[in-house]
Amino acid sequence: MASVFRRCRWVRADGARVSEHEAQRLIAAGEPVERREGHVWYLRYRDETGRMVDSSSRARGKREAQRLAEEAERRAERVRRGLEVGLPPDGGGTLAALMEWWLATYSKPSPSHGRNESVVRKHIIASDIARLPLTQVTAAKVEAFLQAKTAEGLGPESVNHIRGFISRAFGAARKVGRYAGASPVADVKKRRVPKRVQDHLRASEIPAVLAALAPEWRPLFATAIYTGMRKGELFALRKTDVDLDQRHITVRRSHERDTTKGGHADRVPIPAELVPFLKAAIATSPSGLVFPRPEGTRWSETTRLSDKLRRAMARAGIVEGYRYTCRARVNGEGKRDPKAARCTHAEVAPDKAPRRCPLHGDLLWPVPQVRSIRFMDTRHTAGTHLAMRAGLAVAQRVLRHSDPKITAKHYADLDPYMLGAVDQALSFGVAGPAEPPAEAPRAVAGAGVLDSMLDRAPEKKKGRNSEAVKPSDSGPLEWRAIQDSNLWPSAPEADALSS
Repeated sequence: MASVFRRCRWVRADGARVSEHEAQRLIAAGEPVERREGHVWYLRYRDETGRMVDSSSRARGKREAQRLAEEAERRAERVRRGLEVGLPPDGGGTLAALMEWWLATYSKPSPSHGRNESVVRKHIIASDIARLPLTQVTAAKVEAFLQAKTAEGLGPESVNHIRGFISRAFGAARKVGRYAGASPVADVKKRRVPKRVQDHLRASEIPAVLAALAPEWRPLFATAIYTGMRKGELFALRKTDVDLDQRHITVRRSHERDTTKGGHADRVPIPAELVPFLKAAIATSPSGLVFPRPEGTRWSETTRLSDKLRRAMARAGIVEGYRYTCRARVNGEGKRDPKAARCTHAEVAPDKAPRRCPLHGDLLWPVPQVRSIRFMDTRHTAGTHLAMRAGLAVAQRVLRHSDPKITAKHYADLDPYMLGAVDQALSFGVAGPAEPPAEAPRAVAGAGVLDSMLDRAPEKKKGRNSEAVKPSDSGPLEWRAIQDSNLWPSAPEADALSS
């Protein structure tokens, strides 16, 4: 039978606390001892295991404490009979403890654990909601928490990631019995994410970009464009995974992990134009990796390949325009002062012609404005050209999508069969306006083909990417012209390097 009680304290005249046995002895000896009752009501009931336990409560009176004790005993009996799932003694702990447990148990084995841990610790564990017990984490509080993250400037996709981490943690806790209630995230709707049209390199841009890359990075970027492999898969690619005779690559690792993002190994074909790049990379690699650091170790996950790609696009002249800024330092008196702030004048122009500051007359500094393209878009480049020229089935196999719906979602609008059907259905025999005559491209031939196609800047910057190149204004670059130049390692040269 459930019962309640309050613990008492026995205090001597000098204020010292004594046990009940000692208090009885002192009372028998005639010494003054005061009995003081505590303010906390304790519940005594039979728990899920059938043992009598004492538990403190926040009841304000005896009647409320008795009701809580009877409810606890009835719930424990239901758990013993299998009619209800019991909670741990701490009720599952706080949300911060739950997220720590999920990171160590479920996130750590995954390839994306590093990013998961960074986001969870920064946005969830460090927040006020993380200090709440799981029983107090409601859908309303989760919604308010996500709204606060939106107010901080996070985009809808980032907010959905945070929501997903909390949802996965509650789902895992319910599976193992750490939490018995319903997930509070179930009633919180996802944010609507505007669909982003992924960018990719056009066919005429690929030769110029590869030409503008430093020689040590050119094979890696070429492999990314021709095979659609991810950054971690390229960094972990070993020489034993490349079969140049059968012309295929076995993709089985990512960064330091022995598995890929999809959790399975696959083979991707090696196009003929990629073979010389791989031969050169294998011949110059000082370790078992195909694309290692100069000392032979693996590149870090934080290597910023997107910056190298955008800088190569800028050197190749694949820009949307130039932003000109003044670098003059002039004080309030109009005199040159190296300690003064820089001039704030800036202007945008489509060309790279010399321009001067209207305030100080100094030459403006041109900064190329390239498209917001990432290294991941090299994978989209491979998928785009495969979908347009070979169809979605081939794109799915090369990109190693486990579900055809993933390929169709991103590349269905590029299916060549769909384009042909649209052309046939929307053909009405209407003649459009006459096109202006195209300018005849400048002929290139001989050993100086690269110089005629790419104009080198007269000044060279220090560093390995010292050559600032841009495509000539004679017309688009052609794949064959680049292959005929000395930029591409020819098959005999690659064979000589490998031997």
